[in-house]
This record gives sequence, structure tokens and C-alpha cells, in this order.
Amino acid sequence: MKKLAFIFTFAAIAVYADTWSGVISDEHCGAKHQDASEKSMECAQKCVKGGAAPVFVTSDGKVLKIANPDTVQEHVGHKVDITGDLKDDTITVSNVKMPEGQ
Repeated sequence: MKKLAFIFTFAAIAVYADTWSGVISDEHCGAKHQDASEKSMECAQKCVKGGAAPVFVTSDGKVLKIANPDTVQEHVGHKVDITGDLKDDTITVSNVKMPEGQ
């Protein structure tokens, strides 16, 4: 019975998770780093190391706050695919991966 409850819980979580493509930037520059160039990457990483919160910039330029920023720290400045739950303008990240060829 516990196994069945676990399966239903996992399935319910999976139903609500979505995936988006975009760039991990910083709260100061936001969509200015959408190009993920080397210069943008260095700037975003410097700002986050300096205390700015990381944000997710979707492929259409929408800037989203990240509820659990520790999940994206190693990806600041990179193009990524994020899976998570979006509520208002904040995403709770459950998975981050770099697209093939990055």
C-alpha cells in the first residue's frame, strides 16, 4: 500500500512540472544576458558571486525568480533546460540540464 501511495505522489508531482529553455542570469542584469555570450556569462557569474540572486530568463525574454537558487549555481551564465513548478513569477527548480552540444 505504501508503494502505491508513493507512485501516486510521484505521478502527481510529475503532472505539474514543466520544462523551459533559457539562460541563468543575475537579478541585476536579467534579460541583458539572454545571449549567453562569454562576456554575459562572466558578468552574470561575477554578479552572483557578489551576492545578486540568480534568475532564469526564458527563451522569450521573461525573467523568473528562482525559489531554490542553490540548484542553479553551477549553471550561471549558461543556456539550460529547467524542469520545475512555476507560481506567479517564481520557479521552483527540480532539474537543470545543459542542452546537447553546449
